[in-house]
Amino acid sequence: MSHLAPRSSLLVTTANNRILLPLLNLLDVVVVLSFSPFSFGLHNLVPLLLNPTELPPPRNLTFKWETPFTLRLTWKKPKDLEPDCSVNYTVNAIPSQDCSEKAKNMSATRRVQNTTCKLNISNVNGLCISVTVNAENCGNKKQSPPLEISIPPPPVRLVKNMSFEYSHDRLKCTWDSDVDVPDLGFYYWLPQKEMVKKCNEMKIGECVIHDTFLKDMTEMFYLFNGTYKGQPVNNTFRHNSSTYFVKLKKPQLKIQIIGQSLHFYTNFTDSEFGAHCYEKNYIYSKCDEIKQVKVLDSEYKVDYDSSCKYRARVQIIFSSDCGEGKSDLSDEVEYGENRDSNLPALLAGIIIPLMLSCFLIVSLVLLRRHKDIIFPKIPEPTLIFKDMFINNIRTAEDLRSTADGRLYIPIEEIVENKIRLEPETPLIPTKTDMTYKQL
Repeated sequence: MSHLAPRSSLLVTTANNRILLPLLNLLDVVVVLSFSPFSFGLHNLVPLLLNPTELPPPRNLTFKWETPFTLRLTWKKPKDLEPDCSVNYTVNAIPSQDCSEKAKNMSATRRVQNTTCKLNISNVNGLCISVTVNAENCGNKKQSPPLEISIPPPPVRLVKNMSFEYSHDRLKCTWDSDVDVPDLGFYYWLPQKEMVKKCNEMKIGECVIHDTFLKDMTEMFYLFNGTYKGQPVNNTFRHNSSTYFVKLKKPQLKIQIIGQSLHFYTNFTDSEFGAHCYEKNYIYSKCDEIKQVKVLDSEYKVDYDSSCKYRARVQIIFSSDCGEGKSDLSDEVEYGENRDSNLPALLAGIIIPLMLSCFLIVSLVLLRRHKDIIFPKIPEPTLIFKDMFINNIRTAEDLRSTADGRLYIPIEEIVENKIRLEPETPLIPTKTDMTYKQL
Protein backbone atom coordinates (compact mmCIF):
# COMPACT_ATOMS: atom_id res chain seq x y z
CA MET A 1 0.00 0.00 0.00
CA SER A 2 3.00 2.22 -0.52
CA HIS A 3 1.31 3.75 -3.54
CA LEU A 4 -1.22 5.45 -1.26
CA ALA A 5 -0.45 8.83 0.14
CA PRO A 6 -0.18 9.04 3.91
CA ARG A 7 -3.47 9.71 5.55
CA SER A 8 -2.07 12.71 7.36
CA SER A 9 -1.39 14.36 4.01
CA LEU A 10 -5.07 13.96 3.00
CA LEU A 11 -6.49 15.55 6.12
CA VAL A 12 -6.98 19.23 6.57
CA THR A 13 -7.51 20.94 9.85
CA THR A 14 -11.04 22.15 9.15
CA ALA A 15 -14.54 21.33 10.27
CA ASN A 16 -14.87 18.97 7.26
CA ASN A 17 -12.75 16.33 9.03
CA ARG A 18 -15.92 14.77 10.39
CA ILE A 19 -17.03 14.07 6.82
CA LEU A 20 -13.67 13.08 5.34
CA LEU A 21 -12.77 10.47 7.96
CA PRO A 22 -15.69 8.07 7.24
CA LEU A 23 -15.04 8.37 3.50
CA LEU A 24 -11.35 7.56 3.93
CA ASN A 25 -12.21 4.54 6.04
CA LEU A 26 -14.56 3.33 3.32
CA LEU A 27 -11.90 3.92 0.67
CA ASP A 28 -9.41 1.80 2.62
CA VAL A 29 -11.91 -1.06 2.74
CA VAL A 30 -12.56 -0.87 -0.98
CA VAL A 31 -8.88 -0.79 -1.86
CA VAL A 32 -8.07 -3.71 0.43
CA LEU A 33 -10.85 -5.81 -1.03
CA SER A 34 -9.79 -5.01 -4.54
CA PHE A 35 -6.32 -6.49 -3.93
CA SER A 36 -7.43 -9.46 -1.84
CA PRO A 37 -7.66 -12.94 -3.36
CA PHE A 38 -11.40 -13.06 -2.61
CA SER A 39 -12.15 -9.84 -4.43
CA PHE A 40 -14.89 -9.87 -7.09
CA GLY A 41 -14.01 -6.47 -8.52
CA LEU A 42 -14.44 -2.88 -7.54
CA HIS A 43 -16.86 -2.26 -10.40
CA ASN A 44 -19.30 -4.74 -8.81
CA LEU A 45 -19.00 -3.54 -5.24
CA VAL A 46 -19.46 0.20 -5.70
CA PRO A 47 -22.97 0.04 -7.27
CA LEU A 48 -24.13 -2.21 -4.46
CA LEU A 49 -22.87 0.20 -1.84
CA LEU A 50 -23.96 3.46 -3.45
CA ASN A 51 -27.02 2.87 -5.76
CA PRO A 52 -29.57 0.04 -5.66
CA THR A 53 -30.43 -1.39 -9.05
CA GLU A 54 -33.79 -0.92 -10.79
CA LEU A 55 -36.15 -3.74 -11.49
CA PRO A 56 -36.48 -4.62 -15.18
CA PRO A 57 -39.66 -3.36 -16.91
CA PRO A 58 -42.54 -5.65 -17.93
CA ARG A 59 -42.74 -7.06 -21.45
CA ASN A 60 -45.24 -7.37 -24.30
CA LEU A 61 -47.92 -4.90 -23.16
CA THR A 62 -51.06 -5.35 -25.27
CA PHE A 63 -54.68 -4.13 -25.10
CA LYS A 64 -58.11 -5.23 -26.23
CA TRP A 65 -61.52 -3.48 -26.11
CA GLU A 66 -63.87 -6.05 -24.58
CA THR A 67 -66.78 -3.58 -24.77
CA PRO A 68 -66.95 0.05 -25.95
CA PHE A 69 -66.33 1.00 -22.31
CA THR A 70 -63.97 -1.75 -21.05
CA LEU A 71 -60.27 -2.04 -21.93
CA ARG A 72 -58.33 -5.24 -21.14
CA LEU A 73 -54.55 -4.91 -20.67
CA THR A 74 -52.10 -7.84 -20.56
CA TRP A 75 -48.30 -8.08 -20.25
CA LYS A 76 -45.54 -10.48 -19.24
CA LYS A 77 -43.27 -10.55 -16.22
CA PRO A 78 -39.89 -8.87 -16.45
CA LYS A 79 -37.05 -10.90 -17.89
CA ASP A 80 -34.23 -12.14 -15.64
CA LEU A 81 -36.24 -11.55 -12.50
CA GLU A 82 -34.75 -13.35 -9.50
CA PRO A 83 -36.85 -16.32 -8.35
CA ASP A 84 -37.21 -15.08 -4.77
CA CYS A 85 -38.20 -11.55 -5.86
CA SER A 86 -41.93 -10.88 -5.52
CA VAL A 87 -43.39 -7.88 -7.35
CA ASN A 88 -46.65 -6.09 -8.16
CA TYR A 89 -47.58 -3.72 -10.96
CA THR A 90 -48.83 -0.13 -11.21
CA VAL A 91 -51.04 0.70 -14.19
CA ASN A 92 -51.53 4.32 -15.23
CA ALA A 93 -54.15 5.24 -17.83
CA ILE A 94 -54.04 8.84 -19.07
CA PRO A 95 -57.12 9.95 -21.10
CA SER A 96 -54.83 11.52 -23.68
CA GLN A 97 -51.96 10.55 -25.96
CA ASP A 98 -49.69 12.83 -23.94
CA CYS A 99 -47.51 10.57 -21.77
CA SER A 100 -45.57 13.38 -20.07
CA GLU A 101 -45.20 13.71 -16.31
CA LYS A 102 -47.57 16.70 -16.35
CA ALA A 103 -50.34 14.64 -17.95
CA LYS A 104 -49.99 11.93 -15.29
CA ASN A 105 -51.88 14.16 -12.87
CA MET A 106 -55.03 13.28 -14.82
CA SER A 107 -54.32 9.55 -14.90
CA ALA A 108 -56.34 6.74 -13.39
CA THR A 109 -54.03 4.51 -11.33
CA ARG A 110 -54.47 0.85 -10.41
CA ARG A 111 -52.11 -1.50 -8.54
CA VAL A 112 -52.49 -5.20 -9.36
CA GLN A 113 -50.72 -8.46 -8.51
CA ASN A 114 -51.38 -10.25 -11.79
CA THR A 115 -50.20 -9.49 -15.30
CA THR A 116 -53.61 -8.34 -16.47
CA CYS A 117 -55.89 -5.40 -15.72
CA LYS A 118 -59.37 -4.31 -16.79
CA LEU A 119 -60.24 -0.60 -16.98
CA ASN A 120 -63.54 1.22 -17.51
CA ILE A 121 -62.42 4.19 -19.56
CA SER A 122 -63.38 6.49 -22.44
CA ASN A 123 -61.68 6.45 -25.83
CA VAL A 124 -62.65 9.79 -27.34
CA ASN A 125 -59.31 11.52 -26.62
CA GLY A 126 -57.06 8.51 -27.07
CA LEU A 127 -55.07 6.89 -24.26
CA CYS A 128 -51.56 6.59 -22.89
CA ILE A 129 -51.07 3.38 -20.91
CA SER A 130 -48.01 2.71 -18.75
CA VAL A 131 -47.10 -0.25 -16.54
CA THR A 132 -44.30 -0.27 -13.95
CA VAL A 133 -42.94 -3.04 -11.73
CA ASN A 134 -42.82 -2.51 -7.96
CA ALA A 135 -40.67 -4.54 -5.59
CA GLU A 136 -42.35 -6.30 -2.69
CA ASN A 137 -39.46 -8.45 -1.45
CA CYS A 138 -36.49 -7.79 -3.67
CA GLY A 139 -33.91 -6.30 -1.36
CA ASN A 140 -32.96 -2.74 -2.17
CA LYS A 141 -34.20 -2.75 -5.73
CA LYS A 142 -36.42 0.10 -6.77
CA GLN A 143 -39.32 0.55 -9.20
CA SER A 144 -38.72 -0.26 -12.82
CA PRO A 145 -38.94 2.24 -15.67
CA PRO A 146 -42.44 2.30 -17.22
CA LEU A 147 -43.49 0.37 -20.27
CA GLU A 148 -45.83 2.59 -22.31
CA ILE A 149 -48.20 2.20 -25.23
CA SER A 150 -50.36 4.82 -26.95
CA ILE A 151 -53.90 4.08 -28.12
CA PRO A 152 -55.18 6.46 -30.83
CA PRO A 153 -58.62 8.11 -30.59
CA PRO A 154 -61.49 7.28 -32.97
CA PRO A 155 -61.13 8.63 -36.54
CA VAL A 156 -63.78 11.29 -35.96
CA ARG A 157 -65.40 12.93 -32.96
CA LEU A 158 -69.14 12.60 -33.35
CA VAL A 159 -70.22 15.09 -30.64
CA LYS A 160 -68.71 17.83 -28.47
CA ASN A 161 -69.69 20.25 -25.69
CA MET A 162 -71.77 17.76 -23.73
CA SER A 163 -73.82 19.16 -20.84
CA PHE A 164 -76.25 17.66 -18.33
CA GLU A 165 -79.15 18.65 -16.09
CA TYR A 166 -80.49 16.23 -13.48
CA SER A 167 -83.70 16.43 -11.46
CA HIS A 168 -85.89 13.70 -9.94
CA ASP A 169 -84.68 10.61 -11.88
CA ARG A 170 -84.52 12.64 -15.10
CA LEU A 171 -81.21 13.45 -16.83
CA LYS A 172 -81.25 15.83 -19.78
CA CYS A 173 -78.20 15.49 -22.05
CA THR A 174 -77.34 18.05 -24.73
CA TRP A 175 -74.45 18.27 -27.19
CA ASP A 176 -73.16 19.88 -30.38
CA SER A 177 -71.96 18.15 -33.52
CA ASP A 178 -69.84 19.18 -36.50
CA VAL A 179 -70.42 16.03 -38.53
CA ASP A 180 -73.50 14.65 -40.23
CA VAL A 181 -74.30 11.17 -38.94
CA PRO A 182 -77.89 10.21 -39.83
CA ASP A 183 -77.83 6.96 -37.82
CA LEU A 184 -76.39 8.52 -34.64
CA GLY A 185 -77.23 6.47 -31.56
CA PHE A 186 -76.90 7.42 -27.90
CA TYR A 187 -76.43 4.88 -25.08
CA TYR A 188 -75.53 5.07 -21.41
CA TRP A 189 -73.83 2.54 -19.19
CA LEU A 190 -74.27 2.07 -15.44
CA PRO A 191 -71.04 0.34 -14.26
CA GLN A 192 -72.48 -0.74 -10.92
CA LYS A 193 -75.45 -2.35 -12.68
CA GLU A 194 -73.47 -3.65 -15.68
CA MET A 195 -76.27 -2.47 -17.94
CA VAL A 196 -76.09 -0.65 -21.28
CA LYS A 197 -79.30 1.18 -22.15
CA LYS A 198 -80.37 3.19 -25.15
CA CYS A 199 -81.78 6.66 -24.79
CA ASN A 200 -85.12 6.55 -26.58
CA GLU A 201 -86.22 10.20 -26.22
CA MET A 202 -83.75 11.28 -28.90
CA LYS A 203 -83.85 14.68 -30.59
CA ILE A 204 -81.31 16.65 -32.57
CA GLY A 205 -78.60 17.52 -30.07
CA GLU A 206 -80.62 16.34 -27.07
CA CYS A 207 -81.84 13.27 -25.26
CA VAL A 208 -83.63 12.77 -21.93
CA ILE A 209 -82.83 9.72 -19.78
CA HIS A 210 -85.38 8.42 -17.26
CA ASP A 211 -83.92 5.98 -14.74
CA THR A 212 -84.33 5.44 -11.00
CA PHE A 213 -80.67 4.37 -10.68
CA LEU A 214 -79.20 7.64 -11.92
CA LYS A 215 -78.51 9.31 -8.58
CA ASP A 216 -77.01 6.11 -7.12
CA MET A 217 -74.20 5.88 -9.70
CA THR A 218 -70.71 7.11 -8.81
CA GLU A 219 -69.84 7.63 -12.48
CA MET A 220 -71.57 7.47 -15.85
CA PHE A 221 -70.39 6.33 -19.28
CA TYR A 222 -71.97 7.41 -22.56
CA LEU A 223 -71.66 5.93 -26.04
CA PHE A 224 -72.33 7.66 -29.35
CA ASN A 225 -72.12 5.43 -32.39
CA GLY A 226 -72.89 5.81 -36.06
CA THR A 227 -71.55 5.44 -39.57
CA TYR A 228 -69.15 8.06 -40.91
CA LYS A 229 -67.87 7.79 -44.49
CA GLY A 230 -68.93 4.17 -44.61
CA GLN A 231 -67.11 3.15 -41.41
CA PRO A 232 -68.67 2.44 -37.99
CA VAL A 233 -67.45 4.81 -35.30
CA ASN A 234 -67.73 4.56 -31.51
CA ASN A 235 -67.16 7.52 -29.19
CA THR A 236 -67.23 6.81 -25.46
CA PHE A 237 -67.27 9.46 -22.72
CA ARG A 238 -66.87 9.24 -18.97
CA HIS A 239 -68.52 11.79 -16.65
CA ASN A 240 -69.25 12.19 -12.98
CA SER A 241 -72.43 10.97 -11.34
CA SER A 242 -75.72 12.66 -12.20
CA THR A 243 -75.68 14.26 -8.75
CA TYR A 244 -72.92 16.58 -10.02
CA PHE A 245 -75.33 18.10 -12.53
CA VAL A 246 -78.35 18.81 -10.31
CA LYS A 247 -80.69 21.49 -11.63
CA LEU A 248 -83.00 22.93 -8.97
CA LYS A 249 -86.18 24.87 -9.59
CA LYS A 250 -86.22 28.63 -9.30
CA PRO A 251 -87.17 29.78 -5.76
CA GLN A 252 -89.30 32.72 -4.67
CA LEU A 253 -88.29 35.29 -2.07
CA LYS A 254 -90.42 37.28 0.38
CA ILE A 255 -89.34 40.08 2.72
CA GLN A 256 -91.14 40.92 5.97
CA ILE A 257 -90.24 43.30 8.79
CA ILE A 258 -90.71 42.03 12.33
CA GLY A 259 -89.75 44.45 15.07
CA GLN A 260 -86.33 45.85 14.30
CA SER A 261 -85.36 42.97 11.97
CA LEU A 262 -85.91 42.31 8.29
CA HIS A 263 -86.71 38.66 7.53
CA PHE A 264 -85.98 36.94 4.20
CA TYR A 265 -88.10 33.88 3.39
CA THR A 266 -87.88 31.36 0.56
CA ASN A 267 -90.58 28.85 -0.30
CA PHE A 268 -88.18 26.21 -1.69
CA THR A 269 -89.10 22.60 -0.90
CA ASP A 270 -87.48 19.48 -2.38
CA SER A 271 -87.50 16.03 -0.84
CA GLU A 272 -85.35 14.10 -3.34
CA PHE A 273 -82.23 14.56 -1.21
CA GLY A 274 -81.66 15.29 2.47
CA ALA A 275 -82.26 18.76 3.87
CA HIS A 276 -78.51 19.16 4.48
CA CYS A 277 -77.94 19.08 0.71
CA TYR A 278 -79.69 22.39 0.05
CA GLU A 279 -77.99 25.66 0.92
CA LYS A 280 -79.76 29.00 0.58
CA ASN A 281 -77.51 31.63 -0.94
CA TYR A 282 -78.97 35.05 -0.02
CA ILE A 283 -77.58 37.96 -2.04
CA TYR A 284 -78.82 41.30 -0.76
CA SER A 285 -77.81 44.94 -0.75
CA LYS A 286 -78.21 47.46 2.05
CA CYS A 287 -77.85 51.10 0.96
CA ASP A 288 -76.25 49.75 -2.28
CA GLU A 289 -73.69 47.73 -0.26
CA ILE A 290 -73.84 44.15 -1.58
CA LYS A 291 -73.59 41.25 0.86
CA GLN A 292 -73.85 37.47 0.48
CA VAL A 293 -74.50 34.68 2.98
CA LYS A 294 -75.17 30.92 2.74
CA VAL A 295 -77.44 29.22 5.28
CA LEU A 296 -79.31 25.92 5.54
CA ASP A 297 -82.49 27.46 6.94
CA SER A 298 -85.23 28.86 4.73
CA GLU A 299 -85.24 32.07 6.78
CA TYR A 300 -82.55 34.68 7.28
CA LYS A 301 -82.83 37.95 9.18
CA VAL A 302 -80.82 41.17 9.23
CA ASP A 303 -81.00 44.33 11.32
CA TYR A 304 -83.34 46.84 9.72
CA ASP A 305 -82.23 50.39 8.97
CA SER A 306 -85.14 52.62 7.97
CA SER A 307 -82.81 54.97 6.11
CA CYS A 308 -81.69 52.21 3.69
CA LYS A 309 -83.25 50.51 0.71
CA TYR A 310 -82.91 46.71 0.63
CA ARG A 311 -82.70 44.59 -2.52
CA ALA A 312 -82.53 40.81 -2.18
CA ARG A 313 -82.41 37.63 -4.26
CA VAL A 314 -81.96 33.99 -3.29
CA GLN A 315 -80.41 31.00 -5.02
CA ILE A 316 -80.51 27.35 -3.95
CA ILE A 317 -77.07 25.69 -3.98
CA PHE A 318 -76.67 21.91 -3.99
CA SER A 319 -74.09 21.20 -1.29
CA SER A 320 -70.67 19.85 -2.27
CA ASP A 321 -71.21 17.09 0.34
CA CYS A 322 -73.98 15.69 -1.86
CA GLY A 323 -72.85 16.62 -5.37
CA GLU A 324 -72.98 19.80 -7.37
CA GLY A 325 -75.66 22.03 -8.86
CA LYS A 326 -77.77 25.12 -8.30
CA SER A 327 -80.98 26.89 -9.23
CA ASP A 328 -81.54 30.13 -11.09
CA LEU A 329 -81.60 33.30 -9.03
CA SER A 330 -85.03 34.36 -7.80
CA ASP A 331 -86.65 37.60 -8.91
CA GLU A 332 -85.33 40.63 -7.06
CA VAL A 333 -87.43 41.95 -4.17
CA GLU A 334 -87.08 45.51 -2.84
CA TYR A 335 -87.96 46.99 0.54
CA GLY A 336 -87.66 50.56 1.88
CA GLU A 337 -86.01 53.63 0.41
CA ASN A 338 -82.58 55.16 0.68
CA ARG A 339 -82.70 58.22 2.94
CA ASP A 340 -80.12 60.51 4.48
CA SER A 341 -80.14 60.07 8.25
CA ASN A 342 -79.56 63.84 8.65
CA LEU A 343 -82.28 64.72 6.18
CA PRO A 344 -85.04 65.55 8.73
CA ALA A 345 -82.83 68.04 10.58
CA LEU A 346 -81.63 69.47 7.28
CA LEU A 347 -85.17 69.88 6.01
CA ALA A 348 -86.26 71.46 9.29
CA GLY A 349 -83.40 73.93 9.10
CA ILE A 350 -84.32 74.92 5.54
CA ILE A 351 -88.09 74.56 5.26
CA ILE A 352 -89.13 76.14 8.56
CA PRO A 353 -87.30 79.47 7.97
CA LEU A 354 -88.52 79.46 4.38
CA MET A 355 -92.13 78.97 5.47
CA LEU A 356 -91.84 81.74 8.05
CA SER A 357 -90.41 84.10 5.44
CA CYS A 358 -93.22 83.32 3.01
CA PHE A 359 -95.82 83.81 5.72
CA LEU A 360 -94.34 87.18 6.66
CA ILE A 361 -94.27 88.36 3.04
CA VAL A 362 -97.89 87.32 2.44
CA SER A 363 -98.97 89.02 5.66
CA LEU A 364 -97.31 92.29 4.67
CA VAL A 365 -98.89 92.21 1.21
CA LEU A 366 -102.36 91.55 2.61
CA LEU A 367 -101.91 94.20 5.28
CA ARG A 368 -100.94 96.78 2.69
CA ARG A 369 -103.84 95.87 0.44
CA HIS A 370 -106.52 95.95 3.14
CA LYS A 371 -105.11 98.54 5.49
CA ASP A 372 -108.24 100.78 5.20
CA ILE A 373 -110.39 97.93 6.46
CA ILE A 374 -108.03 96.66 9.08
CA PHE A 375 -107.04 100.13 10.27
CA PRO A 376 -109.93 102.61 9.44
CA LYS A 377 -109.27 106.36 9.46
CA ILE A 378 -110.20 108.12 12.73
CA PRO A 379 -111.40 111.76 12.38
CA GLU A 380 -109.16 114.37 13.90
CA PRO A 381 -110.54 115.42 17.29
CA THR A 382 -110.09 119.18 16.60
CA LEU A 383 -112.35 118.96 13.58
CA ILE A 384 -115.02 117.18 15.60
CA PHE A 385 -115.02 119.82 18.32
CA LYS A 386 -115.00 122.60 15.74
CA ASP A 387 -118.00 121.12 13.96
CA MET A 388 -119.85 120.71 17.23
CA PHE A 389 -119.12 124.33 18.16
CA ILE A 390 -120.34 125.66 14.83
CA ASN A 391 -123.56 123.66 14.87
CA ASN A 392 -124.41 124.73 18.40
CA ILE A 393 -124.69 128.50 17.48
CA ARG A 394 -128.42 129.40 17.14
CA THR A 395 -130.24 132.39 15.72
CA ALA A 396 -133.19 134.27 17.33
CA GLU A 397 -135.62 132.32 15.21
CA ASP A 398 -134.12 129.08 16.36
CA LEU A 399 -134.50 130.16 19.96
CA ARG A 400 -138.16 131.06 19.43
CA SER A 401 -138.85 127.82 17.58
CA THR A 402 -141.05 125.28 19.27
CA ALA A 403 -138.91 122.43 17.84
CA ASP A 404 -136.59 120.50 20.09
CA GLY A 405 -133.08 121.92 20.14
CA ARG A 406 -130.27 119.73 18.87
CA LEU A 407 -126.96 119.51 20.57
CA TYR A 408 -125.03 118.22 17.53
CA ILE A 409 -125.72 118.56 13.82
CA PRO A 410 -123.12 116.67 11.80
CA ILE A 411 -121.64 118.07 8.66
CA GLU A 412 -123.55 117.09 5.62
CA GLU A 413 -121.80 114.55 3.49
CA ILE A 414 -122.40 113.94 -0.12
CA VAL A 415 -123.47 110.37 -0.59
CA GLU A 416 -124.70 108.53 -3.56
CA ASN A 417 -128.47 108.26 -3.68
CA LYS A 418 -130.01 105.21 -5.06
CA ILE A 419 -133.65 105.38 -6.05
CA ARG A 420 -135.49 102.11 -5.89
CA LEU A 421 -139.05 101.56 -7.01
CA GLU A 422 -141.07 98.95 -5.28
CA PRO A 423 -144.37 97.65 -6.61
CA GLU A 424 -147.50 98.46 -4.71
CA THR A 425 -148.67 95.76 -2.47
CA PRO A 426 -152.39 95.08 -2.88
CA LEU A 427 -153.13 95.00 0.77
CA ILE A 428 -156.58 95.46 2.30
CA PRO A 429 -156.74 98.90 3.90
CA THR A 430 -156.68 98.76 7.61
CA LYS A 431 -158.54 101.05 9.97
CA THR A 432 -155.38 102.92 10.75
CA ASP A 433 -154.76 103.57 7.07
CA MET A 434 -158.34 104.90 6.57
CA THR A 435 -157.97 107.30 9.47
CA TYR A 436 -154.65 108.57 8.08
CA LYS A 437 -156.25 109.21 4.64
CA GLN A 438 -159.12 111.19 6.15
CA LEU A 439 -156.65 113.44 7.88
